[in-house]
Amino acid sequence: MPERQRDARPAEALSASERMTRSFHLTCLATLIPYHQRCAALDAWLDVDRALFHMGFDPPAPVTEAVLRLGGDRLRTALARAARSERTQLALLGLEVPAIDTALRENHLLGPESMRVLRLRDPAATAAGRAYNPYDHRRDLLSTDPDLAAAALLDPRHGTGRAERGGGGFWITTRAAAWDTVRAAGGVARVRAVAARLPCVDEDPVGADVLAACAEEDPEPFLDTVLERRLGTGALLRRLRAEHHADRGQQQARRAVYLILKEPYRLDWGLLAAARLGRRIPRSAAVLLAERPDCPPAVAVVLRTGRPARPGRPLPPPAPAPAAAEPHRPHRTPWVPEWKPPGDTGPLGESAASARRALGTLRVAYDTRDDAAAVTLDQLGAAIERGLLTAAEAVPLVRPASVLTSWVGQGSGWGAVSNAAWSGRAALHVETAALVARWASGHVPAGRWAALLPLLRHHPGTLPELLAAATGAHPDRPAG
Repeated sequence: MPERQRDARPAEALSASERMTRSFHLTCLATLIPYHQRCAALDAWLDVDRALFHMGFDPPAPVTEAVLRLGGDRLRTALARAARSERTQLALLGLEVPAIDTALRENHLLGPESMRVLRLRDPAATAAGRAYNPYDHRRDLLSTDPDLAAAALLDPRHGTGRAERGGGGFWITTRAAAWDTVRAAGGVARVRAVAARLPCVDEDPVGADVLAACAEEDPEPFLDTVLERRLGTGALLRRLRAEHHADRGQQQARRAVYLILKEPYRLDWGLLAAARLGRRIPRSAAVLLAERPDCPPAVAVVLRTGRPARPGRPLPPPAPAPAAAEPHRPHRTPWVPEWKPPGDTGPLGESAASARRALGTLRVAYDTRDDAAAVTLDQLGAAIERGLLTAAEAVPLVRPASVLTSWVGQGSGWGAVSNAAWSGRAALHVETAALVARWASGHVPAGRWAALLPLLRHHPGTLPELLAAATGAHPDRPAG
């Protein structure tokens, strides 16, 4: 089937790859549309394909900004289903629209901060959404914020049902730590309020124990017992002994011990020293415990050697605290980037006449992989920078039009306007946008935006010819 006919098929008849490719070309064109008409075009394309923003990456920044500021709830909801940038997700959450929140809960690329906001806003609805990351869930359970810990406890998606078989032991300790945080902040009343809202305790032994404790007339001692059973030093020693006797390789065993010691257990250093003297703690775990900054020096000697410290011999200094991680500082593009000399003009030659003649006979392409005789986009930019042609002269001659609407219109072309206004790429972007604005002349019917969809990728002519073809496909005259 010819490519143009394939693009004209309904969205449901296209493969996922074809839909993503078509969406990429449409959002690149959207960066060239006048700002106040951008959302009208996106709405027209959304009528054709609801997965307009599903491209494997975020739309260019001008498209996202227009949707956030001028788009309706339908357009914003479609963006929320596919947004990858957490900055965009948080901006959508700031609108506080229920339909947008629901769409974000279905976005499996939801960032950790966005998930926290949704959990605090509506824990039950967030627990029913498809967006889930077990690492973010665990981080929320370990949060010192009691509201966030309580909201994370109400999400039943965890691995505690496999705890007794060794698959979910980490989740047991983590959930017990969350209950401890809730109890420390609000007492028994807060624990009872959260326990009453638990959706299911069939695969949550900690939740079941907390519910049983809350049913007692005086739940305080029972809660102490439950948390000590899950978080106490005895629970840690049981886990370490079970791992020591497990049939695993040495490297796997060390990794498992390292992960166990990362859990939020309540450590009684006296009991740990006694366990080391009684040879009831694996040596690999003892060495890791001795390296902790909070380990007392006398206990560190016992853990390292398996014998008490000798009288009169100085104790080793405590292990130094780990250095604070350096915050990530992204590279900042200078406001005025370094000027670069124009490159090679290739088949365009060294004069205006040769450049016009080449553009009249040769295709323009991003590179020469598909057509060795084509003029590349870099060569066209170099000709503009050398002054052989102005962008206003070059844009109406470029064939095919998709070189301008896709390669010049994409996010890097918009970035060239912002950061390298001296470049030929920036001049092409500005003049292409001006040509589209003149065609729009204040208003373009939705049918005409939709008529561009099957023509955009494979139209062999220039951009003025492409716009004329769209006008012929939908002959209503624009107002104004």
